[in-house]
Amino acid sequence: MKESKDIINSSNIMLASVLTMLLLAALITLGMLTPLVVKLTTGNEISMGAEYFNDRSAIPTAALVVLLTTCLLYGYFGAKKALLVAGITALISLVFAFISPFGNLPLDVTVPLTGMAVVATFYKMYMAMERGSWILKLKGISAHVIHLGILFILIGIVASSNMQVEGSDIVTVDSPG
Repeated sequence: MKESKDIINSSNIMLASVLTMLLLAALITLGMLTPLVVKLTTGNEISMGAEYFNDRSAIPTAALVVLLTTCLLYGYFGAKKALLVAGITALISLVFAFISPFGNLPLDVTVPLTGMAVVATFYKMYMAMERGSWILKLKGISAHVIHLGILFILIGIVASSNMQVEGSDIVTVDSPG
């Protein structure tokens, strides 16, 4: 790998992604171990609900998606254009947070970020189709199918945990229900 004197390069973007992933893993591990530590030290039982993890992992997860999208586009566009796309995506996410088209803050922020990541992944798959043989095309596409799967899992997690519709109704024995 050639050395680059630029601050924004693929190695630094990947380093930022790995550090963000480590932060996310530390937050989740801390949340999972806290009930165990409390039980061992005090004897009391506590549980950490989805809100605990959602509140603490939202920002690192959003940053990770932006960093990985930037890293994906860096190879084709260079630093300036990749950062421009990341900045525009973050700006759209902030605008969505204020205008709230989905009526749910986590969903409003997540949709533009994951949407751009999906578009960038499809673009990378399209560029892989430019290669010569079918084997090279399939090799180029196969890794990005996994990325799409991870993105769709992230979208599913955010959507399912933030769009729960729960309700109850009281039905008496004497009336049809």
